[in-house]
Amino acid sequence: NEVTLGSTNRSLRTASANAVTTENLGGVQLGAARQIHLGLVSNLQIWGAIGFASTSAEGQLFGMPTEIDALDVTFGGLARYLIHRNFAVVGRLELGPSRSSLAIEGNGHRVTDARWGAVATGAVGIDLFLLAHPRFSLGARFEVGYAAHSATALSPAESSSADMLELSESQASIGSLDLGGRFYAFSLLSQF
Repeated sequence: NEVTLGSTNRSLRTASANAVTTENLGGVQLGAARQIHLGLVSNLQIWGAIGFASTSAEGQLFGMPTEIDALDVTFGGLARYLIHRNFAVVGRLELGPSRSSLAIEGNGHRVTDARWGAVATGAVGIDLFLLAHPRFSLGARFEVGYAAHSATALSPAESSSADMLELSESQASIGSLDLGGRFYAFSLLSQF
């Protein structure tokens, strides 16, 4: 079994993301994996993995403050090749649902919208183990990769209250928001 906890930083370079922020999407990631004993190649380990990432960025749209949040839940696999007992090369492929949200503030009002889409993540990296024993290992993982994100159509609107009449003109589509891009990540990992 393996558990990871760390940080991630994704560069947002799509036209739709650049319209609302110039910052990177940064946040926390958590993962769990279980080794699948296939015995294909010596020193090659195959793991089934699940991941969770919560990231955000702030920016401006026409001088109004914006906030982007993303919540990714991924499922996939990880391959680790042990070069030395304290050093390994890893490759990871995962995909799953992703929730993107956008909030815009201006003139005393806050408009928001959130939609579900999909994300596919691929990464390569290295594992460095400080402790490497058969029953317990502790170390760090450094990764670089790319997250392909489905563009979600957002129409931010003010949240309505019971005494407010909702009109279709009170919201406007800003188009699709694509949060895909290159990323790097650092995680502490434990195997047991």
